[in-house]
Amino acid sequence: AEYPHPQARPRSTLNLNLNPQPTITILSCINNTMVSATAHKRFLSTIVAILAALIHAEIEACTEDCAPDASETPLGLGRYPTWEDAPASTEEFDHDNDKSVCRLPIISVEEWEAERYWEREDPVIVQNVTDGWPALEHWTKEEFLRRYPDVMVGMGRSKDLGQTGPDDAGDRLTKTTIKDFVVNHMHDLNTEKYVFDRKLNMPDGLLDDCQPYPMPTRMFSDYGEALIGMGAPERTMWKDHLALTIGRDLQGLTFHRHNAAMNTVVFGSKRWILYDAERIASSKTRLKRMTRDVDNPIQLTTSEWIRKLYHMDERMDEIRNYGHDCVQRAGEMIYVPRGWAHMVINIGDTVAIVSERGLDAMEP
Repeated sequence: AEYPHPQARPRSTLNLNLNPQPTITILSCINNTMVSATAHKRFLSTIVAILAALIHAEIEACTEDCAPDASETPLGLGRYPTWEDAPASTEEFDHDNDKSVCRLPIISVEEWEAERYWEREDPVIVQNVTDGWPALEHWTKEEFLRRYPDVMVGMGRSKDLGQTGPDDAGDRLTKTTIKDFVVNHMHDLNTEKYVFDRKLNMPDGLLDDCQPYPMPTRMFSDYGEALIGMGAPERTMWKDHLALTIGRDLQGLTFHRHNAAMNTVVFGSKRWILYDAERIASSKTRLKRMTRDVDNPIQLTTSEWIRKLYHMDERMDEIRNYGHDCVQRAGEMIYVPRGWAHMVINIGDTVAIVSERGLDAMEP
């Protein structure tokens, strides 16, 4: 019987002698599908590789401006959640205090007090000063901003503070709160603000966090009224007036001089360049030649001075023979005698306190 269409034929009567062309067509379709799938995978792999390269390039090119803004960190902590998370120029500016470079005695608190080093005319580094201080817990970034957000401080450009001295900065300092400075100004590269206002006294809570403070400041805290009652000149006293300093990486005051002072780092590190008071007492020309480029006598920042001038002319030899180049770590105090020229550069976010002989709060 004749059937109008092969599909209408009974299965048993189907002609199995099929034309080979349909078989070739099916195999070709399968092959084309496999090729298409392979090309699709290659295409996706290429796209993934390009995206990965772009992300890597963005990360490599990212600077401090790429950091999250204050609203993206817990409790509004600024660009970085902790002091330690912020950038630090350790590789460029840190060193191991080799004796030929630092040349300072590094002593204990017990030695400092027993030998009354504050009555000497030579700098010294005192270790483990902050051991037991509540500040080690209360001044971590999150806790610091929680406890003391509204404490008033004065902020200004570290370069300006170095030129005039922090006590004579005048309208170069802007009053603000600790939280406003840390969250909105500390890492703003366009304003370069630094907190160091010795005229503002630290409130009692902050002072209590720095106890026990070494002698002789502790002596005034305990016996200040008696000392004043005995007629002791106040300019010779180490009062319990402590000044707060807060700054980011590479900030710090340029070369300046003042009365004898002690600086204690709570968090971070500082590099100090000190120049002997006797070496410059009778030669202001020598001091100017050391601190500035005579061909371009502008005041450089501390990082610029180290990069551009330190290795030029006689400067490094002068410091090696008549000065000191030291790195101060967290927990250490450095004593700078009266008249010694010095400059400081922060290595990472740094929080420190300063005590100066004869200094008292000049503003409420």
